[in-house]
Amino acid sequence: MKTAISLSGLVFVHGCASAPAPVPRPQPVAAPPVRVAEVAPEPASTAFTASAEDTAAWVHARTLLDFNARAHFGGGRLASGFSPDPWTFPLTAGGGRNLINVADLGIRDGVSGERCGRAFVTRRPDFHFDLAEGAALPLLRFYVLTENSSDATLMINEPGGRWRCNDDHHREAWGNRLTPAIDFTNPLPGRYDLWVGTFEASMRNAATLHITGHEANHP
Repeated sequence: MKTAISLSGLVFVHGCASAPAPVPRPQPVAAPPVRVAEVAPEPASTAFTASAEDTAAWVHARTLLDFNARAHFGGGRLASGFSPDPWTFPLTAGGGRNLINVADLGIRDGVSGERCGRAFVTRRPDFHFDLAEGAALPLLRFYVLTENSSDATLMINEPGGRWRCNDDHHREAWGNRLTPAIDFTNPLPGRYDLWVGTFEASMRNAATLHITGHEANHP
């Protein structure tokens, strides 16, 4: 049986192996339903345990970065076996007025515990993605490739309210070591709000966001 789902003017058809995979492109979308993000307890497998100070910093960051605002480049809905994989979205990294330097927020990555460093982002997010309830995705990976020499950064507010951030992935086997990548293992269902910034306060850097559920896909 085929099921057609329309999202922001895009139509996805499931259940027909012979049908060509759609190649969606982002487009501005209305602000999603208001989400009040509560900071969820860290999973037992997480090495980093947030302190009260960390939690307060995460909450304060959400007063400066408006995850409920309309995304610059749209978004989509993710479910088990989403296609195409990787799902790619063109964008421009960094730029805009009244840039916010992530380093000034005083937050740490919710998994590694590393300080979120210099990264210039806009107040509004660049993307909203919803991961469907019950999606069987052991891995959800976001990474960004630029088309020039700009040093992109990536920041994500996950459904539980924690912040994730990355500038350089530092994995020798991957290549493109100066590109940002963030992994979610057994990701929580709900909305993921993304900011793609730059290490320098530059603007209009052509780039592509990649989303994958496969370990073999990476920068």
